[in-house]
Amino acid sequence: MVKKILVPLDGARHAVRIIEFASKTARQEGAAVHLVHVVENTEVPKGVMDYIYGEKIKEAPDAVYLEILGQRILDKAENELKSRGIKHIVKSIISGDPAAEILDYAGYNNVDMIVIGNRGLGNNKTGLGNVAAKVVNSADATCVIVRKKLLDDKKILIVDDEPDVLETLEEMLTMCEIVKASSFDKAKSLLETQDFDIAILDIMGVDGYKLLEIAKQKKIVPVMLTGHALSAEDTVTSYRKGAASFVPKDKMAEIATYLNDVLEARKNGMHLWWRWRERFGAFFEERFGTEWHKKEKDFLED
Repeated sequence: MVKKILVPLDGARHAVRIIEFASKTARQEGAAVHLVHVVENTEVPKGVMDYIYGEKIKEAPDAVYLEILGQRILDKAENELKSRGIKHIVKSIISGDPAAEILDYAGYNNVDMIVIGNRGLGNNKTGLGNVAAKVVNSADATCVIVRKKLLDDKKILIVDDEPDVLETLEEMLTMCEIVKASSFDKAKSLLETQDFDIAILDIMGVDGYKLLEIAKQKKIVPVMLTGHALSAEDTVTSYRKGAASFVPKDKMAEIATYLNDVLEARKNGMHLWWRWRERFGAFFEERFGTEWHKKEKDFLED
């Protein structure tokens, strides 16, 4: 019987999958969920230090930072657990070596199960991260590894002149870090000054093709998402200009699936449009008929 479930969190966005599994198990077993955030050798950002000094806070800077950063992470996880019907929740912020502190906490509190991600924040390696590997190899409790998916924690720029489109996409991509822009100038500045994994670009209203060229120069994966420029001609143009995909806004609800297709192809050294026809072929044939058949032939011959 599982009475206590320990969930270590570091702020990675794929924690939503960890919380989902932990809450399901907790409901089935009637277990309490212990949320733990461990910070190792924290370097306090300048902005936080300025705030501490400005407010004349007397506590040690690292303690204040733990409160600001760690509490935010745990509060978010707690709210998610509560929304899933979990009532017995314990939160703890600890400073030290992450693996050691997780193991100590599990032993001291007689934890029955540890639910942990296979890779933490900032760990882009395949397989188990260092912390997860140490915990799994040394814990007495049952360990469940929740694997990180390709799209988890990716940084994505979304560019569209329609605010509702920006908001909708952000809600659909909660596993990612989202940055939004509603104009060409803002998007251009963001592309030139920040690193992104993917840029989702509208065509009309934000000069999407120019942004596509900038994204390619920065080695950012560009995906075109459009409603007003939905045509056979623009599909082929996007393909030839180097877009990784062309997604009609009518199909926006499945954006996570389409982005995952692109990332999977990139990971495995395949053509980025490998599943595009499977996803959109019938839609384009119904929408454009004879016009699409002609353009598709050019498309296939490229």
